[in-house]
Amino acid sequence: MADATDTSSEARPSGFAPAVDVPAREGRPPTRRLTGVDVARGLALIGMIIVNVGPAEAQGLLHRLYLLPYGRASILFVVIAGLGMGFMLRPRPGVRTPWGVVLWRAAILLLGGLALQRLTDDVSVILPVYGVLFVLGLVVHRAPRAVVLGLALVMTVVGPVLYVGHLLTAGADHHTGPPLELGNPVAEVVHGLVLSGRYPLVTWCVPFLVGLWVSRLDLRDRAVLHRMVVWGAVAAVLGFALSLLSMSILDREGDVGYARLLTGAAHGQMPLWLVSSVGGALAVVAACVLLGSRAPWFTGPLIAAGRLALTLYVLHVLVLAAVKPDGGFTLAQGMAVSAVLTVTFLVLAVLWRRVADVGPLEWVLRASWWRTAR
Repeated sequence: MADATDTSSEARPSGFAPAVDVPAREGRPPTRRLTGVDVARGLALIGMIIVNVGPAEAQGLLHRLYLLPYGRASILFVVIAGLGMGFMLRPRPGVRTPWGVVLWRAAILLLGGLALQRLTDDVSVILPVYGVLFVLGLVVHRAPRAVVLGLALVMTVVGPVLYVGHLLTAGADHHTGPPLELGNPVAEVVHGLVLSGRYPLVTWCVPFLVGLWVSRLDLRDRAVLHRMVVWGAVAAVLGFALSLLSMSILDREGDVGYARLLTGAAHGQMPLWLVSSVGGALAVVAACVLLGSRAPWFTGPLIAAGRLALTLYVLHVLVLAAVKPDGGFTLAQGMAVSAVLTVTFLVLAVLWRRVADVGPLEWVLRASWWRTAR
């Protein structure tokens, strides 16, 4: 969830993740804001609302269409986070790497996310893994572009293998434990964040690394964006088609042992799901950047929501913790609640942006006091 801000000599981080600017090449004037990234983030936020409102067990065509964001919206968030981190940490003459700001964000998202998770077991809060991914960004941001992409490709296979190996060692068919929260033993939190949690680093580093790689591309070049749309869509469709094929061939045996690596269920942490969802995320980001500020009646509210992503994400978790019944919503109720939350958040975002540049939680993550002190 990276905020797109105007390009300047120093990245001004705000929002859920670092600033997403199109870096000006040497000798060129600063380029305009990538409003399309805000649009993509706004769409991802709506998708997360739908998924977390539920119900998650799809029954019938209408329910499947309603749950289309399941396993995709969160990946889109993380791809955008990697994209923003890549721009924020991109070397600039005379500008030092903002280690302090990034570590501040990582600590706030990690501890704040674990604290937020204590309020509900119905929503798996994604914030803690963001904190770990930000630290990962500091580690690999100076690696060549080919190395970053290569690491993402390697972890697309190695990560799921490690995850399945953990399940076999633990004697579990799949992860069924409660989400990580503040107060859990430190060793349990670390193990969950890296390997056994709802968002294990070994697999969720893939969309983040792909986002870092994309940040090295020239996103002002429409040809680059068109290729991202095409190849992203191809990966999304191919990964999904292969997962359906493997499911029909393997049947019930496909979810046992290392045969699970050939499946592609959403949030299953397996390679086909990673390929399909990351490819779809790239296509969405590129399409939104191409769309830019066109059709302001549509993009305007999404841009506003995208720039308040952290505030609205936390707010929707708080609302669901208060109103979601123990048995969950029916499909009709879920669609109604999702629609109300979406419209309300879009309106709130537009109104807030008229009086303030950033949201309240985005202001905390900016860490302006740190840069002033330095």
